[in-house]
Amino acid sequence: MYYRVSNVLEQIDSIENLSESEDVLVVLTLEEWKETCKQNAIYTYYIDFENISFSKSEVYKDIIAGTFFIPKKGEECLNGKFGYYLKKHRIYFIDNDNIVLPIIEKISKQRQWKNPSIAHFLYDFLDILISEDLNYLEHFEKNINNLEDKVLDGDLRNFNYLIVSMKRQLLVLNNYYDQLIDMGLVFEEHEEDIFNNSYKGLFKIFTNKVSRLNSKVDTLMEYTRHLRDLYQAQADIRQNKTMQTLTVITAVFSPLTLIVGWYGMNFKYMPELTWRYGYFFVIALSLSVVGLGYYLIKKHFH
Repeated sequence: MYYRVSNVLEQIDSIENLSESEDVLVVLTLEEWKETCKQNAIYTYYIDFENISFSKSEVYKDIIAGTFFIPKKGEECLNGKFGYYLKKHRIYFIDNDNIVLPIIEKISKQRQWKNPSIAHFLYDFLDILISEDLNYLEHFEKNINNLEDKVLDGDLRNFNYLIVSMKRQLLVLNNYYDQLIDMGLVFEEHEEDIFNNSYKGLFKIFTNKVSRLNSKVDTLMEYTRHLRDLYQAQADIRQNKTMQTLTVITAVFSPLTLIVGWYGMNFKYMPELTWRYGYFFVIALSLSVVGLGYYLIKKHFH
């Protein structure tokens, strides 16, 4: 699909009749891109558009080429990946995952430019690409808060699974934003060489936005570390309470062991053996010892 960048984004049928100075973007599948490369003698052996695993930008003479790898953000979202090939007045998107066209549709409906250019389009494209990320990170923070409340309430079930899953997601986002920052710096550095009529500092705005998102991710990662410390403290408290309970039980019933050992000797002249009330006497003695032990321990701990 072909689009001309004017005051608004216009879909066109072909670029054959357009001059080289008109700003145009083209969305192709991988197979269509390969065919375009053959027809126009475009050499892209240095960029692997078939096996995209991260976001990057590479500068080669008068072009910038690279890839986007968008991580999953939420249960309903999927990973997305696509490539791009950028030179003066032309930008090609190589997309088999249908990631680019919905963004272009948003731009065509929502954005207008006083000084249209490929640079302004690309900035808006990148801006929409991260537009929902802050909401996602805030939702992510709420999930961490909920997990913290559960830990404080003593609910430690599945904690390790949840916290490890969160840390992995944050690490992926951290790497993603680092790559976008590097990409923004490349665009910023070659703003005057590649882009025509671009507003100086346009991509610096994008880089700053991504840097703030990355700072938010760093804050959430630190939050998860504090949450793990809180979990360990709660687990230690629970363990201490368990040990305290076992200690109390041991302390209360230890005297009974002495009584059992004492009367288990069965000496011939033990008076309680022939006493009519000996059995009931030992029961009363045992209950008295347990009650006294419990009273003394309770008084000590309170």
